[in-house]
Amino acid sequence: MSVILQSHPVTSGVTTRTLPLRPDCRLASPYHYRRHGIYYLRLRMTGSVSRMVSVSLKTTDRRWAMETSSHLIAALQTFHMERPEASWNDLREHLLTMVSSTLMSADDGHHPLRHWGDLYRNVTVPPSPVETPYREVMSTAPAESPMTFDALAQLYMADRAGEQKPSTLKETTLCHKVISEHLDGLDLRNHSREDLVAFRERLSEGRMPSTVNKLIVKLSAVFAWAVENGHLTKTYDRKLKLTKGLESTRKAFSQAQVHKLMNYANGLPATSWKRWLLSLGVITGGRLKEICQLITSDVVTLDSGVVAIHINENGEGKSIKNKQSNRLLPLTDGAYGFDLAEFLGYVDRCKSEGISALAQFGYRPSGEWVNQQGIPDALEATYERGLVFHSLRHSLASLMQAKGVPVLHAQAVMGHASHTITFDTYGTGVPVEIIADMLRKVLCPTY
Repeated sequence: MSVILQSHPVTSGVTTRTLPLRPDCRLASPYHYRRHGIYYLRLRMTGSVSRMVSVSLKTTDRRWAMETSSHLIAALQTFHMERPEASWNDLREHLLTMVSSTLMSADDGHHPLRHWGDLYRNVTVPPSPVETPYREVMSTAPAESPMTFDALAQLYMADRAGEQKPSTLKETTLCHKVISEHLDGLDLRNHSREDLVAFRERLSEGRMPSTVNKLIVKLSAVFAWAVENGHLTKTYDRKLKLTKGLESTRKAFSQAQVHKLMNYANGLPATSWKRWLLSLGVITGGRLKEICQLITSDVVTLDSGVVAIHINENGEGKSIKNKQSNRLLPLTDGAYGFDLAEFLGYVDRCKSEGISALAQFGYRPSGEWVNQQGIPDALEATYERGLVFHSLRHSLASLMQAKGVPVLHAQAVMGHASHTITFDTYGTGVPVEIIADMLRKVLCPTY
């Protein structure tokens, strides 16, 4: 529920008749924003992107804007409750009439007490009740509710949720829930630096510093949006993130261990997904999810003869971490014994059987097998706790660094930089043929 609109009974304050549950026109939660420092109120008909109206609240002062908005909204609510048959145009015209006939500027240069002298420039004067036939209802408008993080996050998500991928949306929602629990109902209009430092300490109990910083980034995103849209005037989250204890706990495989992994993979049947899951992880450094969601059309042969896998989110259920993750990863024939012809044979068999997905079982089962069985079995006595599929990314990154690979080329493989790989019309940057040649030199020392 919006923190601006308050709950109202289903009967009018003027009449005792029961209101219909579904009026002819339904209104979405109000939205506030600033333009050139001036606050605005925007109302929209539920389900419509074109039927909306924005009105200037004629002030740069947030408190004055919110009080004015509350009065306007309450007056419109009263009007609507008494006229459930009112159309969108009726409601829009009523709002505009109220604004034009009753609202005066409350900026510093046009303060309501300007004729009292500069002594009163900072005095907050509640806006006059909007003149309607239902003034008695307006005069008892409820006090402003505390601006908790939970309430603020709901407003933020209502505005920004459409910009996030489903996976990111789920993660953001979970992070907001954790943040809200640890802020414990704090009214953010009156928060202090000490409040946020104490919040960070509570978050740090039982969590890695990197996880704490991730939650703080989510907090700061909501705070920045809230200030931009006039819900908060000041926040104290600058430099709140932890700076110590952030060293990665991810382990990397030694080159001897990588050879053992590939010897193990090459001993598995060419018809087994397990073989290609492990092999592709070793020679491309791709993320587990990126590898597991590959389909047959993602294996491409370029005009130059380079064979690569296309990491993308084209297809039902596919997703990538970010836009930089969309890339081509060349497959290096002979790297640690990788047999490209046999892999292409596996792809052809999938096509002939009418199977689009390369994975014979899903992302989660693939991760469980490779991390809990495949890697421990392959390494035997050299296995160490913490060595997982993602460690292959660290191993390849470390190897490229040791071989003096330019950072831009390494980022192209890892998917960490924008505009990294050129292929057909997909992007601009480092040609995929150059990346293929670089990987041959890194993965095949005798090349």
